Amino acid sequence: MAVQFMRTGQQGVLLWDTETGFKVGIDLFLTDRETRLLQNVVSMDDLGDVACLLGTHDHADHIDREAWKQIAQKYPDMGFVVPAYFERHMPDELEISRDRFLYMNDGMSMEIGPLKIEAVPAAHEFLNRRWDGCYPYLMYILTISGIRICHMGDTCLYEGIYKKLRDKGRFDVLFAPINGRDAVRYSRGCIGNMTYQEAADLTGTLRPRLVVPGHYDMFADNSEDPELFRAYVEAKYPWQQVRILAPGEVYEVPVPEQKQGGRSLMDLFRKTE
Repeated sequence: MAVQFMRTGQQGVLLWDTETGFKVGIDLFLTDRETRLLQNVVSMDDLGDVACLLGTHDHADHIDREAWKQIAQKYPDMGFVVPAYFERHMPDELEISRDRFLYMNDGMSMEIGPLKIEAVPAAHEFLNRRWDGCYPYLMYILTISGIRICHMGDTCLYEGIYKKLRDKGRFDVLFAPINGRDAVRYSRGCIGNMTYQEAADLTGTLRPRLVVPGHYDMFADNSEDPELFRAYVEAKYPWQQVRILAPGEVYEVPVPEQKQGGRSLMDLFRKTE
Protein backbone atom coordinates (compact mmCIF):
# COMPACT_ATOMS: atom_id res chain seq x y z
CA MET A 1 0.00 0.00 0.00
CA ALA A 2 1.56 3.26 -1.10
CA VAL A 3 1.06 6.64 -2.68
CA GLN A 4 2.98 7.26 -5.89
CA PHE A 5 3.67 10.45 -7.77
CA MET A 6 5.42 11.64 -10.90
CA ARG A 7 6.76 15.08 -11.73
CA THR A 8 5.79 16.14 -15.24
CA GLY A 9 8.01 19.24 -15.33
CA GLN A 10 7.65 22.75 -13.89
CA GLN A 11 5.18 22.24 -10.99
CA GLY A 12 3.20 19.48 -12.66
CA VAL A 13 2.52 16.36 -10.58
CA LEU A 14 0.48 13.21 -11.20
CA LEU A 15 -0.46 11.57 -7.91
CA TRP A 16 -2.23 8.26 -7.24
CA ASP A 17 -3.10 5.84 -4.48
CA THR A 18 -1.99 2.29 -5.31
CA GLU A 19 -4.77 0.70 -3.23
CA THR A 20 -7.75 2.43 -4.84
CA GLY A 21 -6.14 3.59 -8.08
CA PHE A 22 -7.51 7.07 -7.42
CA LYS A 23 -5.45 9.59 -9.42
CA VAL A 24 -5.28 13.37 -9.70
CA GLY A 25 -3.18 15.82 -11.68
CA ILE A 26 -1.85 19.08 -10.23
CA ASP A 27 -0.64 22.01 -12.35
CA LEU A 28 -0.16 19.89 -15.46
CA PHE A 29 1.23 21.88 -18.41
CA LEU A 30 0.42 19.87 -21.52
CA THR A 31 0.33 22.38 -24.36
CA ASP A 32 3.26 22.27 -26.77
CA ARG A 33 5.06 25.60 -27.13
CA GLU A 34 8.29 26.61 -28.79
CA THR A 35 9.59 28.06 -25.53
CA ARG A 36 9.29 24.74 -23.67
CA LEU A 37 12.58 23.12 -22.68
CA LEU A 38 10.86 19.84 -21.84
CA GLN A 39 8.71 17.64 -24.02
CA ASN A 40 5.54 16.33 -22.45
CA VAL A 41 5.99 13.09 -20.53
CA VAL A 42 2.21 12.62 -20.40
CA SER A 43 -0.41 13.31 -23.02
CA MET A 44 -4.15 13.78 -22.90
CA ASP A 45 -4.54 10.15 -23.85
CA ASP A 46 -2.83 9.21 -20.57
CA LEU A 47 -5.45 10.93 -18.40
CA GLY A 48 -8.35 8.54 -18.74
CA ASP A 49 -8.00 7.31 -15.14
CA VAL A 50 -7.58 10.80 -13.64
CA ALA A 51 -10.52 11.81 -11.45
CA CYS A 52 -9.78 15.53 -11.41
CA LEU A 53 -7.27 18.20 -12.33
CA LEU A 54 -6.17 20.76 -9.75
CA GLY A 55 -4.88 24.17 -10.73
CA THR A 56 -3.19 26.37 -8.13
CA HIS A 57 -3.57 29.59 -10.16
CA ASP A 58 -4.49 30.89 -13.58
CA HIS A 59 -1.14 30.87 -15.39
CA ALA A 60 -0.73 28.67 -18.45
CA ASP A 61 1.86 26.40 -16.85
CA HIS A 62 -0.52 25.70 -13.95
CA ILE A 63 -4.02 25.99 -15.36
CA ASP A 64 -3.43 25.07 -18.99
CA ARG A 65 -6.58 26.55 -20.45
CA GLU A 66 -6.02 25.25 -23.96
CA ALA A 67 -5.49 21.71 -22.67
CA TRP A 68 -8.33 21.87 -20.13
CA LYS A 69 -10.85 22.67 -22.86
CA GLN A 70 -9.83 19.57 -24.81
CA ILE A 71 -9.56 17.38 -21.72
CA ALA A 72 -13.05 18.34 -20.58
CA GLN A 73 -14.47 17.24 -23.93
CA LYS A 74 -12.45 14.03 -24.02
CA TYR A 75 -13.26 12.98 -20.43
CA PRO A 76 -16.78 14.15 -19.51
CA ASP A 77 -16.57 12.71 -15.97
CA MET A 78 -13.40 14.54 -14.97
CA GLY A 79 -13.63 17.35 -12.40
CA PHE A 80 -11.64 20.57 -12.04
CA VAL A 81 -10.45 22.23 -8.83
CA VAL A 82 -9.48 25.91 -8.98
CA PRO A 83 -9.30 28.94 -6.67
CA ALA A 84 -12.71 30.43 -5.90
CA TYR A 85 -11.30 33.70 -7.18
CA PHE A 86 -12.11 32.45 -10.72
CA GLU A 87 -15.57 31.04 -10.05
CA ARG A 88 -17.48 33.75 -11.89
CA HIS A 89 -15.77 33.61 -15.28
CA MET A 90 -13.60 30.53 -15.72
CA PRO A 91 -16.28 27.91 -16.54
CA ASP A 92 -17.71 30.05 -19.36
CA GLU A 93 -14.27 31.04 -20.64
CA LEU A 94 -13.17 27.41 -20.77
CA GLU A 95 -16.57 26.22 -22.06
CA ILE A 96 -16.75 23.66 -19.26
CA SER A 97 -19.98 23.03 -17.36
CA ARG A 98 -20.08 24.78 -14.00
CA ASP A 99 -21.09 21.61 -12.19
CA ARG A 100 -17.69 20.10 -13.04
CA PHE A 101 -15.81 22.74 -11.02
CA LEU A 102 -14.99 22.80 -7.34
CA TYR A 103 -13.65 25.98 -5.79
CA MET A 104 -11.10 26.44 -3.02
CA ASN A 105 -9.97 29.31 -0.85
CA ASP A 106 -8.02 29.87 2.35
CA GLY A 107 -9.37 27.74 5.18
CA MET A 108 -11.56 25.57 2.97
CA SER A 109 -11.36 21.79 2.74
CA MET A 110 -13.18 19.20 0.68
CA GLU A 111 -13.04 15.52 -0.12
CA ILE A 112 -12.93 14.05 -3.61
CA GLY A 113 -13.14 10.31 -3.33
CA PRO A 114 -10.42 9.20 -0.88
CA LEU A 115 -8.56 12.51 -1.28
CA LYS A 116 -8.86 15.44 1.13
CA ILE A 117 -7.83 18.86 -0.17
CA GLU A 118 -7.11 21.94 1.95
CA ALA A 119 -6.12 25.39 0.71
CA VAL A 120 -3.56 27.92 1.92
CA PRO A 121 -2.89 31.30 0.21
CA ALA A 122 0.21 31.71 -1.93
CA ALA A 123 2.05 34.95 -2.72
CA HIS A 124 3.00 35.05 -6.39
CA GLU A 125 4.68 37.55 -6.23
CA PHE A 126 2.32 39.37 -3.86
CA LEU A 127 -0.25 38.02 -1.42
CA ASN A 128 -3.21 39.38 -3.38
CA ARG A 129 -6.59 39.26 -1.67
CA ARG A 130 -9.80 40.43 -3.29
CA TRP A 131 -12.47 42.38 -1.43
CA ASP A 132 -14.45 39.18 -0.87
CA GLY A 133 -11.51 37.36 0.74
CA CYS A 134 -10.62 35.23 -2.28
CA TYR A 135 -7.00 34.64 -3.26
CA PRO A 136 -5.92 34.09 -6.89
CA TYR A 137 -2.91 31.97 -5.88
CA LEU A 138 -3.19 28.93 -3.65
CA MET A 139 -1.22 26.04 -2.23
CA TYR A 140 -3.01 22.70 -1.89
CA ILE A 141 -2.52 20.31 1.00
CA LEU A 142 -3.55 16.81 0.01
CA THR A 143 -4.20 13.84 2.27
CA ILE A 144 -4.66 10.37 0.83
CA SER A 145 -4.25 7.04 2.64
CA GLY A 146 -2.87 9.03 5.57
CA ILE A 147 -0.06 10.55 3.48
CA ARG A 148 0.13 14.36 3.74
CA ILE A 149 1.38 16.29 0.72
CA CYS A 150 1.86 20.04 0.36
CA HIS A 151 1.94 21.34 -3.20
CA MET A 152 3.02 24.97 -2.94
CA GLY A 153 2.11 26.02 -6.47
CA ASP A 154 3.94 29.28 -7.06
CA THR A 155 4.79 31.40 -4.03
CA CYS A 156 7.20 33.72 -2.32
CA LEU A 157 7.50 33.92 1.44
CA TYR A 158 5.02 36.17 3.22
CA GLU A 159 4.21 37.14 6.78
CA GLY A 160 2.48 34.20 8.44
CA ILE A 161 3.35 31.49 5.92
CA TYR A 162 5.51 29.55 8.38
CA LYS A 163 2.71 29.42 10.95
CA LYS A 164 0.03 28.58 8.39
CA LEU A 165 2.00 25.57 7.16
CA ARG A 166 3.23 24.42 10.58
CA ASP A 167 -0.35 24.46 11.84
CA LYS A 168 -1.22 21.88 9.17
CA GLY A 169 1.08 19.31 10.79
CA ARG A 170 4.09 17.57 9.37
CA PHE A 171 4.07 16.80 5.66
CA ASP A 172 5.25 13.56 4.15
CA VAL A 173 6.06 15.33 0.87
CA LEU A 174 6.61 19.02 0.08
CA PHE A 175 6.66 20.27 -3.53
CA ALA A 176 8.46 23.63 -3.39
CA PRO A 177 9.17 26.13 -6.20
CA ILE A 178 12.81 27.28 -6.24
CA ASN A 179 13.29 29.42 -9.37
CA GLY A 180 13.46 32.72 -7.48
CA ARG A 181 12.86 36.19 -8.88
CA ASP A 182 14.78 39.28 -9.96
CA ALA A 183 14.29 42.74 -11.45
CA VAL A 184 14.96 41.58 -15.02
CA ARG A 185 12.20 38.99 -14.90
CA TYR A 186 9.80 41.23 -13.04
CA SER A 187 10.32 44.12 -15.49
CA ARG A 188 9.12 41.89 -18.33
CA GLY A 189 6.10 40.67 -16.37
CA CYS A 190 7.53 37.37 -15.14
CA ILE A 191 6.60 37.26 -11.46
CA GLY A 192 8.62 35.01 -9.23
CA ASN A 193 8.89 32.50 -6.45
CA MET A 194 11.05 31.69 -3.48
CA THR A 195 14.76 31.59 -4.14
CA TYR A 196 16.33 28.20 -3.61
CA GLN A 197 17.76 29.48 -0.30
CA GLU A 198 14.33 30.64 0.90
CA ALA A 199 12.78 27.34 -0.14
CA ALA A 200 15.54 25.46 1.68
CA ASP A 201 15.06 27.45 4.88
CA LEU A 202 11.30 26.91 4.77
CA THR A 203 11.94 23.20 4.27
CA GLY A 204 14.39 23.09 7.15
CA THR A 205 11.79 24.66 9.43
CA LEU A 206 8.84 22.50 8.34
CA ARG A 207 10.89 19.28 8.22
CA PRO A 208 8.80 17.32 5.72
CA ARG A 209 9.85 13.71 5.34
CA LEU A 210 10.72 14.48 1.72
CA VAL A 211 11.09 17.70 -0.27
CA VAL A 212 10.91 17.76 -4.07
CA PRO A 213 12.02 21.02 -5.73
CA GLY A 214 10.15 22.27 -8.78
CA HIS A 215 9.50 25.14 -11.18
CA TYR A 216 13.04 25.28 -12.55
CA ASP A 217 13.11 23.22 -15.74
CA MET A 218 10.52 24.44 -18.24
CA PHE A 219 11.67 27.84 -19.54
CA ALA A 220 15.24 28.98 -20.16
CA ASP A 221 14.59 32.52 -18.96
CA ASN A 222 12.93 31.45 -15.69
CA SER A 223 15.03 28.61 -14.34
CA GLU A 224 17.36 27.55 -11.52
CA ASP A 225 19.76 24.71 -10.77
CA PRO A 226 18.08 22.24 -8.39
CA GLU A 227 21.50 20.97 -7.31
CA LEU A 228 22.08 24.34 -5.63
CA PHE A 229 18.93 23.72 -3.60
CA ARG A 230 20.05 20.22 -2.69
CA ALA A 231 23.52 21.37 -1.67
CA TYR A 232 22.14 24.18 0.48
CA VAL A 233 19.72 21.86 2.25
CA GLU A 234 22.37 19.18 2.82
CA ALA A 235 24.82 21.73 4.24
CA LYS A 236 22.37 23.52 6.52
CA TYR A 237 19.77 20.84 7.30
CA PRO A 238 21.66 17.53 6.94
CA TRP A 239 18.76 15.48 8.31
CA GLN A 240 16.42 16.57 5.50
CA GLN A 241 15.72 14.19 2.63
CA VAL A 242 15.76 15.83 -0.82
CA ARG A 243 14.80 14.17 -4.08
CA ILE A 244 15.35 15.79 -7.48
CA LEU A 245 12.97 14.04 -9.84
CA ALA A 246 13.38 14.00 -13.59
CA PRO A 247 10.11 14.49 -15.48
CA GLY A 248 8.49 11.09 -15.89
CA GLU A 249 10.26 9.55 -12.91
CA VAL A 250 7.89 7.82 -10.46
CA TYR A 251 8.49 7.97 -6.71
CA GLU A 252 6.69 5.84 -4.13
CA VAL A 253 5.81 6.87 -0.58
CA PRO A 254 4.93 3.78 1.48
CA VAL A 255 1.98 4.16 3.80
CA PRO A 256 3.13 3.42 7.38
CA GLU A 257 1.35 0.52 9.01
CA GLN A 258 -0.30 2.75 11.58
CA LYS A 259 -1.88 4.75 8.73
CA GLN A 260 -3.20 1.75 6.86
CA GLY A 261 -6.74 0.53 7.11
CA GLY A 262 -9.78 -0.09 4.98
CA ARG A 263 -11.04 2.99 3.14
CA SER A 264 -13.87 2.67 0.68
CA LEU A 265 -14.06 4.96 -2.33
CA MET A 266 -16.32 7.77 -1.18
CA ASP A 267 -18.71 9.58 -3.45
CA LEU A 268 -16.87 11.83 -5.86
CA PHE A 269 -17.01 15.54 -5.03
CA ARG A 270 -18.23 15.10 -1.43
CA LYS A 271 -17.42 18.30 0.44
CA THR A 272 -16.49 18.40 4.12
CA GLU A 273 -17.22 21.04 6.68
